[in-house]
Amino acid sequence: MGSTNVLVIIIVVQILMMINMFKTGNSTKLPSTILIFGDSTMDTGNNNYINTILKGNHPPYGQNFPGHIPTSRFSDGELVPDFIASTLQIKEAVPPFLQQNFSDDELLSGVAFASARSGWDDLTTLAIS
Repeated sequence: MGSTNVLVIIIVVQILMMINMFKTGNSTKLPSTILIFGDSTMDTGNNNYINTILKGNHPPYGQNFPGHIPTSRFSDGELVPDFIASTLQIKEAVPPFLQQNFSDDELLSGVAFASARSGWDDLTTLAIS
């Protein structure tokens, strides 16, 4: 198993443990904010606001999302940040930071800074340019 797969498994297990801890009452207060960083697996639509060919604002993306419309998420429905935010009762869907029309309350409760095409290696961006 590659080191990336091991890292993903560790992160998922930690998230599940955190969610379980909050649900079982071991904490007095649930978190009130969620900030998301990452690549296309976490991008909730920031790529719509930057100059790139990588966009998720067309079918088949969003076919299982409420409203059945493309949401600029690189998924046919919700992403992991949406599930985490919903489970922790922060918000139903995490908006992209570059979105222009959200309120201050939405900004304070959390946004996604993730962008598809981001990566650890400069070759990530060179391969798409």
